[in-house]
Amino acid sequence: MKRWSMALVISTVALGWTGTAWVAGPQEPAAESYSAPAVQTAVAEPLSAGPGTASPASAVSGAEEEAAWTEAVPEWELQRVNGLSMSDDLKTLYEIKGEPLAVEKDPLFKDEQIFVYEDCRVGLYQNFIQYILVPAAAGTIDIDGVRLELTADALRQALGEPDWKAEDGVVYQRRQAALKLFLSPENGSLTSVQYFHDFQS
Repeated sequence: MKRWSMALVISTVALGWTGTAWVAGPQEPAAESYSAPAVQTAVAEPLSAGPGTASPASAVSGAEEEAAWTEAVPEWELQRVNGLSMSDDLKTLYEIKGEPLAVEKDPLFKDEQIFVYEDCRVGLYQNFIQYILVPAAAGTIDIDGVRLELTADALRQALGEPDWKAEDGVVYQRRQAALKLFLSPENGSLTSVQYFHDFQS
């Protein structure tokens, strides 16, 4: 009886060890297959791009760059140039620009005055603004609150395709407001920009 009991105990202990080993056995390979290097390799491989092949990351960045470029070109309303609009009068001109450097009179049109400022010349007829002339020498121009470099290339890139072309430049038009880029016939460089009423629209 003692011999049988001892054999039973030994068998039970042996079975317990075997069971433990059987349970522990499959866990080791699972832990090994879940090791960090295997996961990092699987993730890194799709991101690496071979010669002439764009990776997903570069494709996303390219799409974002294209979208940003599209958004960088606003739909210009041409409401103001250098802070002034075509609906402003003499009083508003003084409020926005202050005292002019000089006031010129047109010998042919007694009701027309030209107010000269550092960044522009403002033509008024019967105390209402008729045009704003910004010479290329001013260096920059403010259009609808956006300051732009006064060069033909910079303005074309910012404003896009003109609405129509003239012999001496190109014109952008929004309703009765027009913006004309005067270009040199010799080399196409910008000479001035004029913002004015187009009463024919």
